[in-house]
Amino acid sequence: MSTSTIPDDPTLAAIAEHQLRAAADRAGLDDGATAVLLAPERALEVSIPLRRDDGSLESLTGWRVQHSTLRGPGKGGVRLAPSVDAQEVRALAQLMTIKTAVAAMPFGGAKGGVAVDPRALSDAELERVVRAFAGAVSPIVGTDLDVMAPDSGADERVLGWMLDVLSPDGPLRPAALTGKPLALGGSHGREQATGRGLALSFAAFREEAGLDGSPRVVVQGSGNVGLAAALLLAEQGCRIVAVGRSRSAVVREEGLDVRALADHLDDGGDLADFDGGDELDPDELLGVPHDVLVPAATEGLVDEEAAGRADGARLVLEGANGALTPAADAAFADAGALVIPDVLANAGGVIVSTFEHQQGLLREQWTAEEVDLRLTAAMRRACDEVRERAAREDRPLRDAAFDLALERLLEAARLRGRPLR
Repeated sequence: MSTSTIPDDPTLAAIAEHQLRAAADRAGLDDGATAVLLAPERALEVSIPLRRDDGSLESLTGWRVQHSTLRGPGKGGVRLAPSVDAQEVRALAQLMTIKTAVAAMPFGGAKGGVAVDPRALSDAELERVVRAFAGAVSPIVGTDLDVMAPDSGADERVLGWMLDVLSPDGPLRPAALTGKPLALGGSHGREQATGRGLALSFAAFREEAGLDGSPRVVVQGSGNVGLAAALLLAEQGCRIVAVGRSRSAVVREEGLDVRALADHLDDGGDLADFDGGDELDPDELLGVPHDVLVPAATEGLVDEEAAGRADGARLVLEGANGALTPAADAAFADAGALVIPDVLANAGGVIVSTFEHQQGLLREQWTAEEVDLRLTAAMRRACDEVRERAAREDRPLRDAAFDLALERLLEAARLRGRPLR
């Protein structure tokens, strides 16, 4: 039998492996089956030549990892960031396998990325990198194989270039990837989907966490996910008392005007110079009195020490993949906080990506209202299923989510004649 001790100072790879091993232990899988479960089905490393605008040539490295296609084609984003490496991409692919299964979407798990800082590239250089990456991985991706999507550093413009590469004979193939511009077969609601999923998760577990009135919310991360969640939580009566990023933060005890803050950031402003609140040292963000914590910045940012500073949090909405280390998870549990794990809380993005894929196959474009209704139904169903399993087995929500996902993976393997136990 495999063991799943909590790793010290874990990387995202260590976090993902720990969580999956723990689920395998609870399912009674032997060491061989656990090894099969952890290993990706396919991992492709590609070399990407970058011709700089000044004529110089560089070599970049990219990856596409397909962790599991037991339940459907691979599904997962493409990340453009200096931190990207093979282990990070593999870990994100593992988490996506669990997330699609928790949400009961007909996909497996995959992820891709290029080790590059897109902010250091001109538009022309970025386009050359993106097109070269899409061409390099094109033999293993596409409508029925592995459906790519945006992640950090990749926006809908990037996806438009990738789609062009994946439509080599001219006619548009809208189901080849998701996160595209609307004019190229994208879906309404895709950009806000992850944040909306967080808000729907909050609504589903609000009463269970004993949060009535106007709960105070601290948001760690001011990107698309964090701001979208903050806006939607404010609509549910929450007070967004502080928002922070790596180098700046802003606080207002009475609650920030999140719409004004979003407009300020869109106009190129910084949190520190937003006149609707007081500047705050970002290291002090988690010490601001709050009831709800939304870690939506990056993986592993909330460790055991940071969890200790978030004293008083009664609900944690894990917005970023792997935002909490296992030790932080345990610390919040000991403090009586309810943690809604990433594989459930931020599943809104992959759910609406699934809807976009379906629209592409049907050559349709649903209204924003229809997408929102479908997303709400899917998130409510997933939250109900995880809640019921957690209550039945008296386990944390993360354990229940992973156990539910693993049960679905094992059943798919059995039905396909590949039993793991």
